[in-house]
This record gives sequence, structure tokens and C-alpha cells, in this order.
Amino acid sequence: MKRILIAAIVMAIAAGAQAAEMCAGQPVCFPNGLGGEMPHGQYSPFASLPVHNSGINTQNAARDAAITPVPAPVENTQTLILRAEAAANPDKFIDEHTPEEVSMMFGLFPSRYMIKDPAAVQNATVELTVDLTRQRLIVKSPALNAEFKISSGVQGHRTSGSGKCFAPDTLESMHYSSLYNNAPMPHSVFFNGNIAVHATSAANEALLGRPASHGCVRLSRADATTVFNLVRENGKNNTAICVQGAPPR
Repeated sequence: MKRILIAAIVMAIAAGAQAAEMCAGQPVCFPNGLGGEMPHGQYSPFASLPVHNSGINTQNAARDAAITPVPAPVENTQTLILRAEAAANPDKFIDEHTPEEVSMMFGLFPSRYMIKDPAAVQNATVELTVDLTRQRLIVKSPALNAEFKISSGVQGHRTSGSGKCFAPDTLESMHYSSLYNNAPMPHSVFFNGNIAVHATSAANEALLGRPASHGCVRLSRADATTVFNLVRENGKNNTAICVQGAPPR
């Protein structure tokens, strides 16, 4: 037993001498050996645990620094304002903002509103054309072909989207505007964000045929009911609403 112990001590001393020779002049060295891979690709049976951990921590720090993700771009002031408005009152935000802004804030796609494929317009079961120049709504469908007088937006509140076509967004038998003192908007067919084809009041029916709204497309109560029912019966996916021309000055 004594001989075995003496042999083990001799081997340890020899290994220590080899390590010392390999590490001469190096402040921290871990020569290769039975302990596996260490910093510098070397190992020492006499390396203290604190030094061992220090080397690993240094390596981890360098590794983590190398894979730190790139920070997300800082949002501009306008985007932050829009995000705050959308969070505070989503319904009001959708009412007041463009399809692009609504899409950006709620993760929707503008294509949900805008129809860019001419074939999709031609194949629509119901095609509604808002003619701003003539102040007419042209209705084409298997069940009805007609023209109705409208009032589009006045100067400063022009009906937007001329030259573009849209799919209806929402249908509401009675909507109250969050923009204009809860004004009633019966039989609303919304498209292009906060713009809708809807019935005007009895007092304003005399204005049909010329611009008079804040951007919506007004119809008589009877005509709005007809259009609303036509879209509802055929489906929003089978309806295209196109805007053309420019309003008379």
C-alpha cells in the first residue's frame, strides 16, 4: 500500500513539473489533460476552481456579446401617437383613420379593403360606382341596375379614393358617428376606412346631387336601404365599391 501511495505522489509531482514547464511565463494556464478542454486548449490538475470559473465566465461573456440581438428600430413620434390613440379607443380609431393606419396598428392588411385586381371588380356580383363628378351612385347587379343621387364630401372633407376600388369593410343597420356628435348614419356600408355609403337625414335629402357631407357618400333613406340590403344579401366578398372622378367646384 505504501508503495502505491509513493508511486501516486511521484506521478503527481511529475505532472506538476510538466504543467509548470508548459505554462512558464503565462499568468493563467490550463494544460490539456484528463480534465478535458479548458481555456487555451490546456489542462492543469493543480488549477484552482476560482481560476477555472473565471476563464469560463470570460468565454461566456464574449460569446453572449457576440450574439446580442440588434435592437428594434425606434418608432417615430407619429407612429407612437397613432399607437396610443388605437389603444385608448379602438372603435374611434377605426372610424377616424385610413385603412393603411388601421392595418398598421391592428395587424390587418390594406388588401382587406382595396381591390387591386381589375378582374375581381369585373367578377363582383354587386358593383357600386361612386361618380364624384356627376354626384351619382351607379349600381350594377343581376337584381338591380340603377343610378341614385348622392352627396359626397364638401371642400376640406372630400371623399377620398378616386381611381380605386374597395371591398366593403363593415355593414351596420344603424351607426352613430364618433366624429360628428353621434350623428346617425342609417344603413351604413363602410369602405376605405371611415367612409361609408349611408342614408342622409330627411332634412338633407334636398341636398342630394351635390357635395354636402364630411366625406361619406350620402343617399336618400329609401336608396340607402336598397343598397344596404343588396350588399348584405350578396355578401361583402361579392361586392366592389369603386370611386371615380372629382367633385364639381
